[in-house]
Amino acid sequence: MRKSTAVAATLVAALLLAVGAGASSATTIGIANQTPLTQQVGQLTFFNGSVNFNCTVVLRKQLIVGLILVRTTSLTRLGRVTSGQINCPAGPAALLNLPLQLGGTPPIGPLPTSWDVSFLGSDLVTGEMLFGILDFQVRLPNNCLYRGTLLGRLSRDGRVLRFLGNPPLLLAGGPTGCQPQIGVGGTLNDNPPINFILLNIGV
Repeated sequence: MRKSTAVAATLVAALLLAVGAGASSATTIGIANQTPLTQQVGQLTFFNGSVNFNCTVVLRKQLIVGLILVRTTSLTRLGRVTSGQINCPAGPAALLNLPLQLGGTPPIGPLPTSWDVSFLGSDLVTGEMLFGILDFQVRLPNNCLYRGTLLGRLSRDGRVLRFLGNPPLLLAGGPTGCQPQIGVGGTLNDNPPINFILLNIGV
């Protein structure tokens, strides 16, 4: 344990020296994560006009452990949603192309980046991390199908995910009469909390 901590500290120090700690504006250059698996449980609301579905959601995520360098030319991958479930009192719903249990079927997809969790930025004041779940796919109780990037904010202590003010998911298909877009909001709680540190430079 002491050896791995020392190695991580050395990597962080080398990274800060490489990019120059005297930058004029603060930015996140890396994320150090110590949590390989977490389960997130809570409520998501899907809404647009007369459509309003309140659903219980469970997402299980497998995360990259160690020092993750933030890419400047593409998205920085943090891990992946590996299984999940959704339950809406209004009727049957499903998270598409995602197994109900770890290691189950159907295979995650259909795209190589489907259900990936990617770093999008950080709030340097609150220490919260901004991320996106890529190619989030859902069938709602009205049989309308939606897919798109679900944007979230992870609290500094790694315990609470908030999905607020998201741009709408885009319609992928479904019966005539589906809203062309739908918004998503809600809160999920991590168990265990995600033990992460944002590595920032500048002032």
